[in-house]
Amino acid sequence: MTTTDTGERTRSIRPLVLLGLIARGSVMGVAEVLPGISGGTVALILGVYERMVNALSKLVLVLKDLVQLKWKSLRQLPEPLTVLIPLLGGMLIGAFIAISTIAQIKDTHRVFVLGTIFGLVIGAIVFTFRVSARNRLLAFLPLGLVVSLAIVFLPESSSPAGWILIYFGGLLAFGAWILPGISGSLVLVILGLWDVMIDAFDTLEWLKIFMFLVGLLTGWLVFSHPVKVLLERYRTSVMALFCGLLIGSLWKVWPWRNDDFPVLPHQFEGNAEIFLVILLMATGFGLVMVLSHVYTKNSS
Repeated sequence: MTTTDTGERTRSIRPLVLLGLIARGSVMGVAEVLPGISGGTVALILGVYERMVNALSKLVLVLKDLVQLKWKSLRQLPEPLTVLIPLLGGMLIGAFIAISTIAQIKDTHRVFVLGTIFGLVIGAIVFTFRVSARNRLLAFLPLGLVVSLAIVFLPESSSPAGWILIYFGGLLAFGAWILPGISGSLVLVILGLWDVMIDAFDTLEWLKIFMFLVGLLTGWLVFSHPVKVLLERYRTSVMALFCGLLIGSLWKVWPWRNDDFPVLPHQFEGNAEIFLVILLMATGFGLVMVLSHVYTKNSS
């Protein structure tokens, strides 16, 4: 085979590589919308995590050189962007599909949606419990639980305090995204904002979206390095705190509710669909357990 033939073959494969990155990104986007499933974990399972991290690191170095007016680094810019742009595009597509689908069914089939999320969160609780240490759980789990229950009773997002909460939701969601195995959507569940932001993105409530995106940007600037250091030095403590936060969030995602207050299935004003809801709980729990197992196995 000649050099020309090899070059033509490489160029013909390249679009398939880009489509593969877009497809992987779309799965990651869906995962980030669902509480309890980390897009980073999905990236690891799909075999793109290392490429993504290397591309992000490379982009930071290139941008740093450009700030220092080292224009030769422009030549290196296409390398990370050819990975990150398809991934980001795929994530946006996946997130859009997930948000549109959930927005259509979360009101008409709310017990099913909340039942699935309840199972996902239970799975995340088990994951954070396992990766923590007993002494850290005794110290930090109660603290996380108290904080989470306090957040449950914060004002709704239509109030001035709620707008601030949306901003901090974006900020903390980015910080959680850096944590291994933890989804940024879980933070929104803990804060009672997951439902709010699903509606905001579905109906294009630009002020809420803007506040959330500013929070994400702030989180990127504030948490990128500190969270990494914190996780390296105090990983078990962070996970124990998160375990307590997640336990408190179960109040928000209990599927059977009257006037947004948790009730037992037989007290529910409507069709409780107990069997199907429990099946969805088990499915959500099992999904997180499988992904967590693969994540732990691949990262060890």
